[in-house]
Amino acid sequence: MKLRATALILAAVASLSFGQSRPVAIDVYMSGRDASDQLLGPGTPMASDIFKKIGVRLTWHRGELPAGRSAFGIHTVEHAPASATPGALAASRLTDAAGVEITVYQDRVQRFLDGHPSLTGVAAGYVLAHELAHAMQGVARHSESGILKAQWSGEDFTEMIYHKLVFTSYDVELIHRGLAVRMASRQPEAVTKASEALR
Repeated sequence: MKLRATALILAAVASLSFGQSRPVAIDVYMSGRDASDQLLGPGTPMASDIFKKIGVRLTWHRGELPAGRSAFGIHTVEHAPASATPGALAASRLTDAAGVEITVYQDRVQRFLDGHPSLTGVAAGYVLAHELAHAMQGVARHSESGILKAQWSGEDFTEMIYHKLVFTSYDVELIHRGLAVRMASRQPEAVTKASEALR
């Protein structure tokens, strides 16, 4: 019964988030201690534009993810670890402060960028959007189409050039649900309001 009530509260919080007319504000910290800014920095305007279209406003910061902050941090490592899923460009993990740290595999991302010179200016943005969406959704999954496909096709790359590759409607729903849960965890009053709305 308690589990069902919690699920209903979270669903209500998510629905409140969908009903907001202003975008959800999210802070993203790009590490300055490694190759993150050089590798992915050029893609930040594109990633911001992609998320703006689905009601999420990204604010970029240079530096490490602050302790005690519910935000997203990005840093790179030179090589993907042996345990990394084949083809994965990055991995995400929750920090003890409710933040999410995204570890980007420099060798794999660089290989992807080098292999698609026609995507200069947009490829890094789509890589950022893909990895941030995974972290925001908080679930390990891919979609059959759009930005969160496991492997992009030639047709997808063409859509990227014209800025037409987008999230599926279900991905947008999961992104907002995930962000609503994160916000509810740092703003207990949101859970209270959602609980009252269920009465």
